[in-house]
Amino acid sequence: MAANSIEGATAHLVFRSRAVRGAGIIDFVVGLIVVLAGSGLAIQGGNRNALPLGLAIFLVGLIVLLSGLSRMTARMEISKTNLTWTWSFSKQTLALEDLDDAALVVKGAPASGAAWAGFLGGGFVGVLAWWLFDVCWAFFNSELSLGSDELIAVKHYGGPVPIKPIGAWSTRPSHSEAAQALDYLKTAIASSPRRQPAVPQILRTDAWEQSGDQ
Repeated sequence: MAANSIEGATAHLVFRSRAVRGAGIIDFVVGLIVVLAGSGLAIQGGNRNALPLGLAIFLVGLIVLLSGLSRMTARMEISKTNLTWTWSFSKQTLALEDLDDAALVVKGAPASGAAWAGFLGGGFVGVLAWWLFDVCWAFFNSELSLGSDELIAVKHYGGPVPIKPIGAWSTRPSHSEAAQALDYLKTAIASSPRRQPAVPQILRTDAWEQSGDQ
């Protein structure tokens, strides 16, 4: 994890995960290769299909390249009052006083199990086909670069919020980095200023507003 930095008198901690950054580098290199291949195909003049096919390959490579670049620049920041993280070139912020806890959790299985397929027709072959479709769909829609574990923040109200820049592979150094980010986040949540509950006012006198004639 890229280092924690202290800026001025106010603690401002910045964390970067090797699991996410390493996968981002791989995506960037693969995307760059695909972009170059698509560009080379598009400029060929001998085949009329070369231009549209080359442009399609170029666009796919550009998406992969930008995705890798976004992971390379992803980070999590902890200040005295806020938790901020950068993902897909955009920043998201949560107030620490709105959080109850944080945890490093193991991601779920890539497929949901396809138990619902048993209600469909087609017998065993139909169930198997739907199960394979569910597995492939979940695989291509999963965030592989996040590693096997991911950091989540637990809010007072609502579901857990995944902090995507912090992930861990199955290696000990990677887990150590993610655990360090988790410890700092839990400490920041515990030390954040909490909202003081409203104290009801107590009527201390028996004086009542009098109306009408005496």
